[in-house]
Amino acid sequence: MFTTRKATDILLLSLLFLVAVAMSIKGLREPDLWWQIRTGEWILAHGQVPHYDVFSYTYTGSPWVNVKWISEVLLALAARLGGPESVFLWQALVTCGIVFFLLKLADLSSEVAPGKAPVVFSVLLVLLAIEYRIIGRPEMFSHFFSVVFLWLLYRYHLNPGKQLWWLVPLQILWANTHEAFGMGVVLTALFCAGDWLQYTWGKYGKWFTQTKRPLMLTLVLVAQVASLAVNPYGIQLLLQPFKIFGQVYENKYTTELFDFRTLEYWQWNTWLVLLLVLVAVLGNVLEWRSKKTSSNKWLLFVQTYGLGYLLTLMAFTYLASSAYRNIVFFVLMLFPFLVRAMVFFGRKLFSNERALYLSKGGVTVLLLVTYSLIVSNTFYKLIGSRDSFGLQVRTAYNPVAAADFVQAQNLTGKCFSDYLTSSYLLWRLQPDFKSFIDLRDLDVFPASFFNEFAEAVTFPEEFERLDSIHHFSYVVLYRPQFNALHRHLYNNSRFRMALLNEVAVVYTPAQDTLRLPSYSEALPKLQGRFSLAVNYLLNPFYAFTKSVNEVNTDAVAASYYLAVGDLPRARQQLSGKTNDYQLLQLSGELAYNAALAADADTTTEALTKEQHLATALSYYMQSLQLKDDYGPTYLGLGAVYFQQQNYLTALEHFEKATRYDKTNLNAWLFAAECCKVMVNRNNEESAAYARQAISFLQKAEQLNPDNPPMMLNIGFLYFRLNDCVNTRKYLLPIKDFEGFGPEQKTNIAQCLTKCAG
Repeated sequence: MFTTRKATDILLLSLLFLVAVAMSIKGLREPDLWWQIRTGEWILAHGQVPHYDVFSYTYTGSPWVNVKWISEVLLALAARLGGPESVFLWQALVTCGIVFFLLKLADLSSEVAPGKAPVVFSVLLVLLAIEYRIIGRPEMFSHFFSVVFLWLLYRYHLNPGKQLWWLVPLQILWANTHEAFGMGVVLTALFCAGDWLQYTWGKYGKWFTQTKRPLMLTLVLVAQVASLAVNPYGIQLLLQPFKIFGQVYENKYTTELFDFRTLEYWQWNTWLVLLLVLVAVLGNVLEWRSKKTSSNKWLLFVQTYGLGYLLTLMAFTYLASSAYRNIVFFVLMLFPFLVRAMVFFGRKLFSNERALYLSKGGVTVLLLVTYSLIVSNTFYKLIGSRDSFGLQVRTAYNPVAAADFVQAQNLTGKCFSDYLTSSYLLWRLQPDFKSFIDLRDLDVFPASFFNEFAEAVTFPEEFERLDSIHHFSYVVLYRPQFNALHRHLYNNSRFRMALLNEVAVVYTPAQDTLRLPSYSEALPKLQGRFSLAVNYLLNPFYAFTKSVNEVNTDAVAASYYLAVGDLPRARQQLSGKTNDYQLLQLSGELAYNAALAADADTTTEALTKEQHLATALSYYMQSLQLKDDYGPTYLGLGAVYFQQQNYLTALEHFEKATRYDKTNLNAWLFAAECCKVMVNRNNEESAAYARQAISFLQKAEQLNPDNPPMMLNIGFLYFRLNDCVNTRKYLLPIKDFEGFGPEQKTNIAQCLTKCAG
């Protein structure tokens, strides 16, 4: 018989799945997706999986173990259906699958029906915590498989049966879908180890005495390991998980691989996960303390969850700490522990029928509000996300205009492109375009080549050396980064700037000395009817997110000209525009650069420098009046005060810059420079400022790992504090760095000699 209670449960679950779909429908901005779609298209066209690199001209023919080929084929098929933005339909399907199996896990672990408010609320919290990785990449399949594996293993713990053998065919599918497939083997191994431990201890504690449970787990585990050979690369895949795990420590250029010791690890969702852990621990402790039983409560707790699951929680805690992207897997593994705590709190807070209905009403409203916030993009603005609702190609994050220009100008030959722009070019300019480096990362390119690339975008002579080898026909370079190479290409190379927009700059061989102040707006690529239909179905008031509304084109152009040192053109770009905080900040930066360019030798020009600094100060103050939490403005103010030798005020503003923009490398470096000035005054506070300078430099090093100049400064500061252990730690790895001058090398040698004992 259909009851009102049943209807409310169905409503809650329907809204939960609707939120999951809405959270999955996003604009395509991830650069990885382009080479993955391109690979899927290559596989469909050639009827085989590539074993060697076919997309670069630097490592063509090198071995390539492409684990996620099934995912790439699925992405390519979605792109054929409704354009590349349609790959997020797979994400929506997978997210719904994750929700489905989380609900099944709740049914096993909480003793409460999946439609109850505490369960739905728990799943919603998990979705919010993992939202940052709901981005359409093949790792979504690993998220899904990890939940399915946990459900099968947890179900086996509570009710042993032959359903456990489903792990073997699922493992085969996982091993051909994403490189995190080794997690399936690890999960089974942890549950297997837990059951054998319980069996061993059970001889004395009478937990259970049957050998059937751990024995079947062992057999399934062996079958899983053997099944890994069922792939296009055969037994070669058996060692792939170890190779991938090692890449976490080798790859220092991908922020998603940063561990808990880095600033970028600590985002809002990280703090949400910590809150969920505290709630889960508190709820479970209170529940088990409240149980009335003559048995040992600790043993009862372990027996209920199983040692296998508890070992899993410990292992995935470590995994989450090792890389930012792995937090998702920990949250999914935490769910049985979390939902039991939520159900306990729900029973305490909503103990009667009326309160129960109120809780369902509250969760219903929460789901509706969450859905509305997502489809209106308010949610993404609140959390400061770069994502947006709706199937579309985000041209503010992809070099669409650059590809248009290359196509229109019929540019051919070898292109020097960075790893952030090359993936889109591989897809868009196929089949002729080959990359210099791309986001297949260490699967194709060794770490040494990433270092070579880093040197090329930092030191002009290294780029020129590579140009003499490869004879680049043109350059496409990500605009917001690589300023040193932009400056060289614009001012001192055989190339000229031919196209500029918010994503990329195209440089072509100079035909004459003319510099073209070309700015191209990345006009939106209109979606196909299918994608638009999906968007309007989920939000009838959907408004297409135009990239020209996402960026300030004047600010983009001005910041570029400032970066390359073309102050007259930057001044021309900013002339008369004082109604925007970004433009005011850039006007301040322009005046500050003019101050640095002034020669302070004569009284007249010294005054000119001070006048420039006063102008910069005025612009920065105006910018703050419009937006008082903009990090670059505080950075500019600090720089002005530093030039005026007001070091304490400068330090105060640099610290504010780091507060509002924790990833601003220059803010940490300049704050350290202020402290170093105070150190050199040799007063009683020198040691305190030295330690503060070290702290700022270490924060900077987290953003730019293994940077020799930073390590040099940290090592010297530790030497000043008579800390020889840390002096050697930072100076030994860089003592042979060729970029240092004779004086720096001599100082390093002297410090190490004095610390030798």
